[in-house]
Amino acid sequence: MTNTVYKSYYLPWAAWVAMLVVFACVAFPEAPQPRGLNIDKVRHAAAYALLGALAARAMAGAARRGGTFAFVVAFFTVLAVGTGTEIIQAFVPGRSADIVDLGADLAGGISGALAYLWAFAGGAAGIGDVV
Repeated sequence: MTNTVYKSYYLPWAAWVAMLVVFACVAFPEAPQPRGLNIDKVRHAAAYALLGALAARAMAGAARRGGTFAFVVAFFTVLAVGTGTEIIQAFVPGRSADIVDLGADLAGGISGALAYLWAFAGGAAGIGDVV
């Protein structure tokens, strides 16, 4: 594997994982939320959608593995990082672990991986037998 392949496929994935872990370790002040919309879950879903897409991109591009394999790697990446950050947050003052946050992480990650595979890895053929 060349250095260019590593930088262009795996480095963005690893950098985003590191950023999510750092964000989990920091207590942010509670921002006011619009009525009827839990923006926290939207932020979780968006952040993990990017993680799912980057994981699928790394597998479909650098590892030349598409479809089901890329999706499974993305799913387990999102599951591991989401679970890990929720555990970290249980020990950070001002933060709390929440299973609903993990659900938003998984929903976003799955959506991001499927969207990437659909858009950039050959449409329905890129998803293979995932769906």
